[in-house]
Amino acid sequence: MKHTIYIYAFFLYSCANIVAPSGGPKDTEAPRLLETFPKNNTSSFNQSNIIFVFDENIEVNQINNILISPYTTQSPKISINKNKLKLEFEEKLFPNTTYLLSLNDVIKDVNEGNILNKLNYKLSTGVKIDSLTISGTVIDAKSSEPLSGVWIGLYKNNNDSVLYKETPKYLTKSSKHGVFSFSNLPKESFYIYAIEDLDNNLKFSIPNEKIGFYNEKVLSQSEDIEIRLFDETAVADSVKEISIDSLTNSFGKLIIDSLPKNPMIVELIKDGNITHRKNGANNISIDSLTTGNYSLRFIEDKNQNGIWDSGNLINKITPEKVTLYPKEINIRENWDVIVEWQPNL
Repeated sequence: MKHTIYIYAFFLYSCANIVAPSGGPKDTEAPRLLETFPKNNTSSFNQSNIIFVFDENIEVNQINNILISPYTTQSPKISINKNKLKLEFEEKLFPNTTYLLSLNDVIKDVNEGNILNKLNYKLSTGVKIDSLTISGTVIDAKSSEPLSGVWIGLYKNNNDSVLYKETPKYLTKSSKHGVFSFSNLPKESFYIYAIEDLDNNLKFSIPNEKIGFYNEKVLSQSEDIEIRLFDETAVADSVKEISIDSLTNSFGKLIIDSLPKNPMIVELIKDGNITHRKNGANNISIDSLTTGNYSLRFIEDKNQNGIWDSGNLINKITPEKVTLYPKEINIRENWDVIVEWQPNL
């Protein structure tokens, strides 16, 4: 008997007796900031250093985590004396500019090594603190999955050598969910580029480094910017067909309805492998599918060559967009599974 399924998509707990060591409970608290000289959010800043005072003695944890935006080619010098951290600027700060200093995970306490995960400081060399933002996400162009640890930069020009020769004016890093955010920006417009930066020089110097860019100039106070990171040398994955034994396998059918009229590629994935690749528009049918769980992705086919194509930085070509179907698809024996959804391509 034939059945039909319609799918619609819209956009050890453990316990133990803990015995405190003699001399009191173990310190599990990170160092606490007591005060700074000058104070946080200081305007008309004209000094060469900042002093941070904590409630206990501290030491360096990860000095490379110091991040200053706008970007400076020379990182500040830091020195520690008991519970005080002194940060000294190695180069002159720009006039009438708001700076954000991030010292996340930079210091820890001396006794127990508790790390201070978040520490930010703002200053302005002008008369006010700028407060505009730009935010968005970084995703892998091929898989459409979010990417963490990617450097995102704001640039004032858009020439074809910007990622080869220049450093960004503002710089930030994507979170574990692929989210990035620039804060304390002036009212200006920027070009946005992103780089995996395998060799830690903030430039595109390795052929297979993943890079990305936004193809429009962005004004401060913009959000939901999506950067798709691509490897210029990447090619489409090959189709790996599932071996079928008609005596032992059971089968179902997938019907994908309501697709856009423009040509696109539909890929069906099982256990991490592409099992079927179809080109078409309006609707697609895939019969004789072995039962089990599948995922589905849709690819814009701009050049209509039937496969996914990566991007190119010099020619400002973005990779073909990949959109993931938001639900797992379960193919059952003698059932037609109908997917009605229009991907946002």
